[in-house]
Amino acid sequence: PDVCLTRQKPWNMITKLYVMLFAASANSLLHHLIVGTSNGQALYSLEMNDEARTVYYIQARDASGTSPSLALDNSKKYLFSSRPENATLTRYSIGVDYGLLDEGTVDIPAACNTTAFASMRLTSVAQNFGIWGSASTGACSVLFALSTDGYTQLRSKEIAGDVHSLAWGANGRSLHALDSHASSTTATSIANYRITEDPSLEDVLATDVLANVSDASQVAFHPRGNRFYVVTKATNELISAELQETTNTTKLPLPPSRYRLLPSSLDASQFRTSSLTITASKDTLWTLSQSTRQAVVTVFSLNTTTGEVIDAVARASWAGAGEGQITAAPFSSGNVVAVTSSPTGYVTLLGLDRGLVENSKSSESFVGHEWLMRMDLEVDNQATAGSATPKIKSYGRTALDEFISMGESVWVD
Repeated sequence: PDVCLTRQKPWNMITKLYVMLFAASANSLLHHLIVGTSNGQALYSLEMNDEARTVYYIQARDASGTSPSLALDNSKKYLFSSRPENATLTRYSIGVDYGLLDEGTVDIPAACNTTAFASMRLTSVAQNFGIWGSASTGACSVLFALSTDGYTQLRSKEIAGDVHSLAWGANGRSLHALDSHASSTTATSIANYRITEDPSLEDVLATDVLANVSDASQVAFHPRGNRFYVVTKATNELISAELQETTNTTKLPLPPSRYRLLPSSLDASQFRTSSLTITASKDTLWTLSQSTRQAVVTVFSLNTTTGEVIDAVARASWAGAGEGQITAAPFSSGNVVAVTSSPTGYVTLLGLDRGLVENSKSSESFVGHEWLMRMDLEVDNQATAGSATPKIKSYGRTALDEFISMGESVWVD
């Protein structure tokens, strides 16, 4: 059936914690995030000390399988990890010390004549208590949802394409699925689902095709406006467009705008753009591009009401190979983001300092953060010497495993 309500076995209470505690300054603001290794070896709870500009792990535990995509329920009491190779999710409760307790595993609804998928993505939203996700073989995809207790499940009709990114609209009632191979074409499309009080994942408003956009890696929607953003792997572009939604359909009133992510001094053919995120301040968007030797992050300023892209305002890079993901923190101060697995095995925290005065230094001068190299922007309105200009700032990084890649991170607080 296209919609399934099934009952699964209760969550099992089986866990083994490895606790590593660090003392933190009482005068600092502390924030916490969770990341898992892609090979399923471990899950890490990390702490950020914003005053000391450091990040370190405070809890580590064996994982129940691969964790390329993670999601918190809206109470932030439970963490869900994905296991695409056997189409399951694992639920963990989050302790007061940010330790994780394994509470069992549940199957996602069967689809695409398989129990092994190439990728899974998880998401949640404040407007409901469910966990939402997509699973893809690369040629067949399905959207699914489940309640936090795992007993109630939904699934969409199968999609003949590769859905590997999900984003919520500003009202929390629209779920948008990015399909990089719509039907038999190689074009990118976005399927728009209406999520009601009694959702079914059958209420598809429309599917909008983005002309001349291929190999898209991720989609994001502005938390206030009707604007969405897509980054492309091969062409290293940011694509932005307005999506108008009515009661029965959606449409793109104007052609998308395109923005180059890499400077002309770099060979763009050596880079792949893998991720983007919008910070909690709603006025900046970050992108992450990676080659076998270097990573580049670019920050764009946004209109906080409409989401329209204003300009690129900062860019920085560092050395190392990886296939990273970038995730915005839930607090607006500092415009902080987390970058996982760039370089491989690292977790890096960055922010945007809007009050730095230009000088002759091109790298991060704070001791311990010299790995971050600031890059000039190729725009006409460069700040003059002695004037304040936004600059990307390091809040520290830590190597969890130098040989094993990390999946997406989720911020707890």
